[in-house]
Amino acid sequence: MFSDEIGYRTGRELELEIERKCLIMQVDCNDEVSVQTFVHDVLSHLDSYGKAAAEGDMQARVKIELYGMAMLMHKENTATFGPGYMTQLDALSEHEFGWVKLARAIWNELERRDSMNSVRKEQL
Repeated sequence: MFSDEIGYRTGRELELEIERKCLIMQVDCNDEVSVQTFVHDVLSHLDSYGKAAAEGDMQARVKIELYGMAMLMHKENTATFGPGYMTQLDALSEHEFGWVKLARAIWNELERRDSMNSVRKEQL
């Protein structure tokens, strides 16, 4: 088996697991507001969810795992397609991949937070 086949199989399995976790968390990947709300919540409480997950909170664990899987998918795609693959997310989202919508929401939320931090620094 070639390494590209292994990567594809692993990537596809990861895509499916992300979609399963979204179903568990009742995140409708076809509803932009649902995905954005979930991502905002997870990024706002990442540390507390991590601690709660370590203490056995299964809902917190699934949230942390889902975030981690989206980041792992990002890492795998960056390695496979190069760092510019993010500019092609629109084409990927046409296939209705849940991870793409989750990745886009994470990216947008991080950019929004970065711009808010920049504005705050300018105000100081």
